[in-house]
Amino acid sequence: MIKALRMLSAVLIATAIGGCGVVYQAGTRINAARMSDDLKVGETMPEVHNKWGEPDIREYPSANTEVWSYAYKPNSDDALAAVLYTSSKEGDKGTFLDLKFIGGKLVSWAEVSHTMPPKQRGGFNAGLSAPSIAPPAGAHY
Repeated sequence: MIKALRMLSAVLIATAIGGCGVVYQAGTRINAARMSDDLKVGETMPEVHNKWGEPDIREYPSANTEVWSYAYKPNSDDALAAVLYTSSKEGDKGTFLDLKFIGGKLVSWAEVSHTMPPKQRGGFNAGLSAPSIAPPAGAHY
């Protein structure tokens, strides 16, 4: 009950002080803090995905390792974006909660700085854009 009141208070204060970006910032921080407190070593990728949704960034350091990054303090390099924008965009720097999975199981998590990569775009590109980062064959979830 106390956590719910704190979250509601934070959202109301953020709404009163600033625009949508401030509300987004407050919401992502609350969500990432709750996630960090709730995660358990050994959780499966589908369990984490069902609880917390799609990560902002996915990386595949090896065939059996995935790192999912969820925004914690997005837009940290752009004060105007932090106040006005409602989500992270390509090129924004910020702090993320990185979840490391090996063999489909959660092994660790930590706060890490990232720059949001370009969005993967579908359709015809005729070699005019950078190659997309696709998961390796056999990647999980």
